[in-house]
Amino acid sequence: MSKVIAAVDSSAAMRPVLAMGRAVAVALGASLEVLHVVEDENEELPAVAQATDAPMRTLSGEPIEVLSSVAAEEDVLAVVLGARDSSSGPHPAGHLAMILAGQTTKPLVVVPPGSHPPEQLHTALVAMKGTPGKARVLRRSIEISARAGLEIVVVHVQDEDSIPSFSDQVQHETEAYAQEFFARHLIGAPQMRLELRIGVPAVEVLRAIESTQAELVAVGWPQTDDPNRGAVAREILDRSPIPILLMAAT
Repeated sequence: MSKVIAAVDSSAAMRPVLAMGRAVAVALGASLEVLHVVEDENEELPAVAQATDAPMRTLSGEPIEVLSSVAAEEDVLAVVLGARDSSSGPHPAGHLAMILAGQTTKPLVVVPPGSHPPEQLHTALVAMKGTPGKARVLRRSIEISARAGLEIVVVHVQDEDSIPSFSDQVQHETEAYAQEFFARHLIGAPQMRLELRIGVPAVEVLRAIESTQAELVAVGWPQTDDPNRGAVAREILDRSPIPILLMAAT
């Protein structure tokens, strides 16, 4: 049976990681497996993780190497992990997840320590900026959300000048643009809508999280060597109150 991996440690994100792992597993019709990567032989996992009814696997080694290896297993659908882990030190939120996202094409769900995932997911927000140059990432995000039976809100943020002109009236231009966007990119998801926003991408996505009451936000993560890659994703990781689904953009 396919499974979702909830990678836990002793950080504050452990409880929400377990909760989100269960919710993602239920949504995808998969089983949940809890993974604990041990770096120190004397390290003990808190009782809350030991008490879970899900199967648990304990592995030793460097966290990123172990997680990358586990994510590559054929029956693993997704990996859920905390935005900060006990070994991240001064690194920013999502540091481990961003490294892992550069090494695997499996979906990664990054859970902020203060989030409160529900038992059942209902709404996913798919974030995108500018023109859909990485349409495959957009489609994969939609496919996963649709498979889970979620309502999908695509938040498309762009500059005012980048909206194509179809008529002399703004409302008709926006409607026409939305129809064309749906026809090209949003096929196969019955519960789906598009929000077209103008402004700073990360700011507008964070506002949309609040207005849509989504429980999950999907963003693309470019698998390149560019040190400036994923600026929008980084800001969302730093500031999002809800779990973030990182999708590899190859």
